[in-house]
Amino acid sequence: MKRITLITLSLVVTALLYAGCTDSFLQKSDSNSVNSDTFYQTEAQALASVNSAYAMLQAHGLWGRSIFFMLDFAGQEVGTTGNTQGPPLELLNHNYGPSGNTHITTPWDNLYDMISKANSTILNVGQMEDIDTAVRDRVVAEATFLRGLAYFYINAIYGGGPLRLVENLDELHTPRASEEEIWTQVETDLSAAAGVLPQKGGYPAAQEGRATSGAAYALLGKAHLYQEEYSDAETAFQQVIDQGVYDLERASDYGGNTIDNAIQAMRWNHHPDENNNKEAVFEVQFKSGTGFGWSTDGTGRNETSIRPQEYGVDGFAFYNAVPAQDLINAYDSDDPRLEAFYFGPNSTYRGQPYDFAGKGWAWKKYQKTDEAENSESDANMDVIRYADVLLMMAEAKIMQGGAKVAEGIELINEIRRRADPTGNILADRDTNAGQNQAFDWLVLERRLELAGEQTRFFDMVRWGMAADEWDSFQAGKHEVFPIPQEEINANTEMTDEEDQNPGY
Repeated sequence: MKRITLITLSLVVTALLYAGCTDSFLQKSDSNSVNSDTFYQTEAQALASVNSAYAMLQAHGLWGRSIFFMLDFAGQEVGTTGNTQGPPLELLNHNYGPSGNTHITTPWDNLYDMISKANSTILNVGQMEDIDTAVRDRVVAEATFLRGLAYFYINAIYGGGPLRLVENLDELHTPRASEEEIWTQVETDLSAAAGVLPQKGGYPAAQEGRATSGAAYALLGKAHLYQEEYSDAETAFQQVIDQGVYDLERASDYGGNTIDNAIQAMRWNHHPDENNNKEAVFEVQFKSGTGFGWSTDGTGRNETSIRPQEYGVDGFAFYNAVPAQDLINAYDSDDPRLEAFYFGPNSTYRGQPYDFAGKGWAWKKYQKTDEAENSESDANMDVIRYADVLLMMAEAKIMQGGAKVAEGIELINEIRRRADPTGNILADRDTNAGQNQAFDWLVLERRLELAGEQTRFFDMVRWGMAADEWDSFQAGKHEVFPIPQEEINANTEMTDEEDQNPGY
């Protein structure tokens, strides 16, 4: 069931707040100069304000299109087709620079668009007096979560950037903050949001898919994990688990503990017809029927994702990416996830046996199986799902050593048992294994379970494994992407010498 359609009202507030947008966030008009006395009067307007920040998640540069090109290609999860060229191929080969690659520049723009809209909501809605205080506080918490999410990706992708907050909205030119300063802001935002937001299931049905306390704690744990703060990460992930509102989609939910039912359960996580299920911690919401907007500045309506079309089956889509062969080779040959996540030798497509001999492996995550994809997919895109939380919790435990290693291995086993409830294909990992072996198992399990979900690049970088695994990856350079040159040129507080990332 689709939720939070960002209707015309959110487009109105977007137009009011961001008239005259250009590709650079530094060149946007003052988001507080046109509306605080006239627009922020009603609960509907408060919701429209935060909806304009949510809308950036669907934008061309984020989960509408570019974020999966950036991270799946740079993370070496895809193989090329005859259609793979230009910016995506640069990402695959790690030969990009600070200008000219839209999948690097547009995410930056759209993340700062989201930050700016979140700041405006935090400031203006926070001052509203004539609406229900619980609604007001929740809307401000939603905006705070979205700002924390945006800064998480600014750090993870670019290694830092200008820190734009309510307190310095009047400053057109803002210096680049350090990674440490931004991580602190991420933690502050997510902790504040987690204390106010409802749990999953706490919104009215028509608003399902908005930020929740579970999503805030999950992303907070992820921020701690990326900083190797393992005890703090464990504490945050435990908050998600203890809520009791999340679970893995399991074979037992679909008729019994068979391999076919397990495949159906895993498939249902990424099926266009099923969204916001019990495994969803935070998804970007999409809805068909609105068209895919090719504008990259975030001003147009865009509620459909083009990822299924880009990654679709040969002859029925753009066919710009296939699963990398070494990714396929990483699975056991009979791992049920091969059938759940990919079109392969035993698959069906459009009511017929899939032409594996002619087409080879293809992505099934987020794809239809009964008909060809088009550019108006309404499959929600995962940001964090519960399987990811369990594997991140496993990592946090394993990296602390001692008795926690066995606890981490048991969480890995929970993921494997979901994939194979019979135990005949994927045997449990030995909980008596040492820390190094447990970590190796974790690395593999995250690769197999989360393929095509924009986690592999970050994982390999933070583990220090990317340069050893990927021939085109240059240590000391490609851990982060370049700061877009247009931002450095426009910002008098930034220079190439001081602020561009090393090697660019």
